[in-house]
Amino acid sequence: MRRRHNPGPIRATSMWRVDQVFLTQQASRIEVTCSLVNDRGGLRNLRLVAPTADPVRALEYAAHHVAGAGNVSSCSGARVRWTRAQLVTEQDELIRDTALETAFADAFEETLQEVRDRLR
Repeated sequence: MRRRHNPGPIRATSMWRVDQVFLTQQASRIEVTCSLVNDRGGLRNLRLVAPTADPVRALEYAAHHVAGAGNVSSCSGARVRWTRAQLVTEQDELIRDTALETAFADAFEETLQEVRDRLR
């Protein structure tokens, strides 16, 4: 059994933003990997397995988790891309889905606003 390295919580000393989101279909679930960058040039990937095969619901699930962390401040300009297990050509390796970008941004901003409301 392969053990996954748990990098621990996101450092609270920096503000992070979502740069890219990668979706991978895995049978009846979707794996969502959020690529985060911070104001100091740091990079971190958060990987979640959404309990659904619906990409919109998977992105909402990931957005609620990431925005709920408290120190991920934005997702403006975040790109959502589908990854493929098989490589056809390098250009086809990552497929951008602009329709899902809006769904992720809306769910992220909604959750972020809920977190801010709770903190007041």
